[in-house]
Amino acid sequence: MIDSNNILLITDYEEIAKSVLEKLILLRSNDHITVCNTKNAKKILENSLYYVVILHELEDNALTLKMIKNIKEVKEDSEIILLLNDLNPEFILNAYDNGIYDYFLTDAEAYEMLIKTINCFRLRTLKEIGVRNEKFLYQQGVIDAKTNLYNYKHLKEIFVDISDNLRIQNGVFAILTLDDKTKTKISTNRLATSIKNSVRKDDIIAVARGGKFYLILPNIDLTGAKSLIKKIQGKMGEEFLIRAGLSKIGIQSFETLDKNSQDGLTSAIQNDLQAVCLEDNIDIQNSWLDDEDNTKETKKNFKLFKMAFTNKMNTVITPIFYRFQKECETKLTNTQVSQYANNIESVFSLKNNDLHSELTIRYNGYAKFKIEITHSGLDSAENSKIEIPLSQLTEKLLNNLLKKLKEEYKESTYNKE
Repeated sequence: MIDSNNILLITDYEEIAKSVLEKLILLRSNDHITVCNTKNAKKILENSLYYVVILHELEDNALTLKMIKNIKEVKEDSEIILLLNDLNPEFILNAYDNGIYDYFLTDAEAYEMLIKTINCFRLRTLKEIGVRNEKFLYQQGVIDAKTNLYNYKHLKEIFVDISDNLRIQNGVFAILTLDDKTKTKISTNRLATSIKNSVRKDDIIAVARGGKFYLILPNIDLTGAKSLIKKIQGKMGEEFLIRAGLSKIGIQSFETLDKNSQDGLTSAIQNDLQAVCLEDNIDIQNSWLDDEDNTKETKKNFKLFKMAFTNKMNTVITPIFYRFQKECETKLTNTQVSQYANNIESVFSLKNNDLHSELTIRYNGYAKFKIEITHSGLDSAENSKIEIPLSQLTEKLLNNLLKKLKEEYKESTYNKE
């Protein structure tokens, strides 16, 4: 027969049992206590309904810690309150490390025992609700059954509802994946496990197609986020490299954060870097745009230039980058072709084992584009740099710049061969 009581007091001393029963008499009417000695505890715990186990310390600290471990093995979902004869800080810390919820002394006041026991019940109830809700989420496909992480689709849908939290706004959005060379050596499950073992309890993780993992890290700066990436890399091991793209969350939409982080991830892959946040490339000299002393006319002009930039991005840079990528993928052998375009920077990249060539376009926040063609590697062509007004970035000019990038890349590659 199953014991329907929800509190188990384990002690080998009748006077201790009597004292505790007298002090906890003010518990809720449906809370009942069973008393047993340490010898019979394991048998009584099996197939029981105990929420809370009050364990009176044994004569030896090592035996008490062993008893805590045994209770957790037999009744994993129970919460343990340690009943101590005297204060011993070092032992209490060890007991916490082994799984106790709280402690009180044998001579504690009734109200202290009562409050800590009721708080223990509340924690247990919250855990039960969490487990129940999780089962619903699995059933609805919100949680991925393979990785036990949220699915990207549902994270995207709910982001607008969770992003009004100030802790999230003061956080970082990250996309992680295995390096292309690593993907053939190890399963993405290894990365999923390393992420879960590294993040905090309130961090949000989702899994997406292509072996990508999305992280929402509340109340953290870019330095802290990059430290987390290093920690995950440490768990993966140096031979299994990871790449990451980061964005500050603020009040940006999910789509913007996703795009900027994806582009940061592309940049990390292009440049063999662990993590990239494109916002690091924003020209801090343009902070004058937020200066309160600026005239209305200046701010009006800024808005007009911003509209012109957006138009160039949508009608010139993005479509031409896309078409030229298809062309290069067809005509260039042994070359990794990648590109991205956003309001921070636009980059077209050609890369092989010996050479990395890039065309980078950055908007200065007002009236001009800064454009660079850079080559890294032995026997590479000279780098070049120009600065032009917004209006001069035409389809013809951008096509010529991309052709220049391609020809210099090919020339440097053939010279090396």
